[in-house]
Amino acid sequence: MKNVLIIALLLIGASISVQAQNFDVPPNPEAGKCYERCFDYDKKIEWKEIDCSKVKEQNIKMTAAQLAKFEEKKQKMEQYQEKLKALGYNVEVTGIADNKTIIAHHKYLQQRKKKK
Repeated sequence: MKNVLIIALLLIGASISVQAQNFDVPPNPEAGKCYERCFDYDKKIEWKEIDCSKVKEQNIKMTAAQLAKFEEKKQKMEQYQEKLKALGYNVEVTGIADNKTIIAHHKYLQQRKKKK
C-alpha cells in the first residue's frame, strides 16, 4: 500500500513540474521547413520561415564584408547583454542571443512597457 502511495505521489509531482520555454526552436515547427530566429532590440523574439537553400549558403566561407558585419552585430549584442546584466538580469556576455539573453530581453521589454 505504501509503495502505491509513493508511486502516485511521484507521478503527481512529475506531472506538475514547471516547464521552461526553449527559444532554440520555433514554437510549432513543421517537418521539412526551415526557420530563422529574428532578434530585434525593441520586440520579442520572432521566428520566420526561410528558404532551406539559404541554410546551405550559410555554410560557405564569408567575405571580409560579411565577417565585419557579423563582428559588428556581435559587439552590439555584447553591449546589450552588458546593459541587461547591469540592470540585474541573469545573462552572460557572449555576443550571442542565447536562452538566458532572450528571457532577460523579454522581461526587460515587459518592464519597459509597464513604465510607459
